[in-house]
Amino acid sequence: MTLAGSLGAGGGISKMLLTRVITAAVLLLILIVSIWLDPLAFAGVMAVAFGATLYEWLRIGGLGPRPALLVSAVEMVTQFSLYWAGGLPRMSWFLFAVNGLIMVAWFVIFIVELFHRHSGFNVSQRQCLWSAVTFVPAAYLSLLWLFEVGDWILVLSVLLIVWGADISAYFCGRAWGKHAMAPAISPKKTIEGAIGAYLIVIIFFVLTYVFCVQPNVFTNFLFDRVGFVWGVVTLALLVALSISGDLWESMLKRLVGIKDSSNLLPGHGGFFDRMDASLPVLPAATFIMLWIDLLLS
Repeated sequence: MTLAGSLGAGGGISKMLLTRVITAAVLLLILIVSIWLDPLAFAGVMAVAFGATLYEWLRIGGLGPRPALLVSAVEMVTQFSLYWAGGLPRMSWFLFAVNGLIMVAWFVIFIVELFHRHSGFNVSQRQCLWSAVTFVPAAYLSLLWLFEVGDWILVLSVLLIVWGADISAYFCGRAWGKHAMAPAISPKKTIEGAIGAYLIVIIFFVLTYVFCVQPNVFTNFLFDRVGFVWGVVTLALLVALSISGDLWESMLKRLVGIKDSSNLLPGHGGFFDRMDASLPVLPAATFIMLWIDLLLS
């Protein structure tokens, strides 16, 4: 490559990075303002985010733009209306049952992903669409429930499991990755990256438990109620679920031959690209808290 070409490539990388940073900063600002304003504002902003995720997932499944938009709008308006009407406190057993089934479904998906990591697997249009209209609203309702019972601290502590696993896997994979975890699904993800994600996330939240006494932190609640060993096991399972969500979207995109779920977020692709790993974790975290409160109290 010539010097001019190298500089051009570097300029392109810098521009891409700048675009990603600006987009992330704008999204973060919107999120902070919505939390500061009112719980309904936060619920509304997240309804848009999850609605866009659902729309992109339905489009990947082959649904046309107008039907996908209609389904997404109806589902998100319905979920938002339940929250606005104060229905969440009366839905504990419903969320417990539904999220339990969804958590099991995501674990089954994870096993299938690992079993077919060298060959990939097919997902029918019906499976893609049904999973979209089930998993995304469940994750949105779960996020609202977490926000209702523990404020933004609880929500953030759950999402930090996802973000921590994703960032740790990326950098550990870049530094030490040699063995592809699922080459037919997502060739860049490595076993070493996944091991790094497990270790770093577990160490981080153990240290959080030692030095932070905030009861609204999800893992603090977990360690206090089920003990250290089971808390670590549960945390490891949540990391596995975050990997499951990531690989699932990668498989769906690979089947239809696209790189990003959309271009709605400059520098980041689409909302589905940013939220894929959180979709299994939010219902699972809600189920775990409800299971502890409803069955172990």
